[in-house]
Amino acid sequence: MNSKVLFCLLNLALLTNSCISEFNAKLPLNDKQILFVDGNIMENSEVIFNLSKSFSMDSLTIPQESVNINAILTMIGGNGYESAPAINLGRGKYLLYVGELDDNVEYGIRIEYDGDTYQSSLSKPIFTPEIDSVSWIQPEPYGDVFFRVSTHDNSNEAKFFIWNYAEDWEFIASQETTLFYEPLINSYYFIEPAPYYYCWRSFESNTFLIGSTESLRENRVVNKPLYRCDPVDLRFSVLYSVIVSQKAISKGAYDYYLNKIQLNEEMGGLFTPQPSELNGNISCISDPSKKAMGYIEITKNATQKRIFLYPNQITRGYYKSCDAISADSVLSILNELEITYADFYGMGYRPSGMNIDSRTRLPLEWASVYCTDCIANGGTKNKPDFWPNDHE
Repeated sequence: MNSKVLFCLLNLALLTNSCISEFNAKLPLNDKQILFVDGNIMENSEVIFNLSKSFSMDSLTIPQESVNINAILTMIGGNGYESAPAINLGRGKYLLYVGELDDNVEYGIRIEYDGDTYQSSLSKPIFTPEIDSVSWIQPEPYGDVFFRVSTHDNSNEAKFFIWNYAEDWEFIASQETTLFYEPLINSYYFIEPAPYYYCWRSFESNTFLIGSTESLRENRVVNKPLYRCDPVDLRFSVLYSVIVSQKAISKGAYDYYLNKIQLNEEMGGLFTPQPSELNGNISCISDPSKKAMGYIEITKNATQKRIFLYPNQITRGYYKSCDAISADSVLSILNELEITYADFYGMGYRPSGMNIDSRTRLPLEWASVYCTDCIANGGTKNKPDFWPNDHE
């Protein structure tokens, strides 16, 4: 029968930012309750699994029963091994402690949910080789900066890979300001050094980045494109860093992610609906007519490599900086609007620079808070532990 079904893969990111997309699928009635499983097993780690259910588009909101999945999730081994149950963290999140994995034993997960038992296909742990290099290139002056990864495996066993990356960057406010205003008591004060001049931001990739050497003569990935950035971006204003994580995966997992990427390109994004034909390696062993979606990989390790990039290493061009507003102009604005300095402050303006007029004891200049405060521009004062400079 024809039915409108919402397929929303509720992974860790989506539990706080719900996605709602419609897909008209020709599905049997029992396909309207598909169990989504997201997560992988890696040796000596704490892993999070996310469980959720599909639901009908007739629902005006996401039903709580679609994310509040009460299940028993365990890791199992072909030798009879069974782990302690994963810890239920709520809203479909389960924390599983994974210890040492035997290279010669096949592992998987078992989920007992709603009277049924789901199980992933068992497989042996896959070893991930080191990353040879993470590099960047700017083919054209002032053009986009492209980031790439290279790897190889002399054992010729790892031929399929998946990557993700995490970015950190330091940036500055447009204006270095040590002069501040307290509107409640209508007074000015100084803080040195400028407390909101240096900030940091971070971002973790949420896309599937995969590659294969299966059709190549040599088992080597050379300068695989990962992502690109506009050189004018704040990322490159002071210091930029990216760490790339790599995992070797099975051919089955590679085909699964490749199919998922192709489907999402056709349908508008990674977290849009998925048709039931996207088969993973999880099945309901107690009732084969019930479906589950997801692919569980068993890996020994992940490898990482970090690089830094300074702004003088690329051609960035120029971007419009913040314009300061003179004291006389501010006074004219206050008189024209019949407002006070506290009102002007409430409109999002701040003293800028480091000096006051010796005669009036007022700031020489004002500017938007986005020009004087890097936190207002999306930053944080939490400098990463690995950061190489001494800015505060």
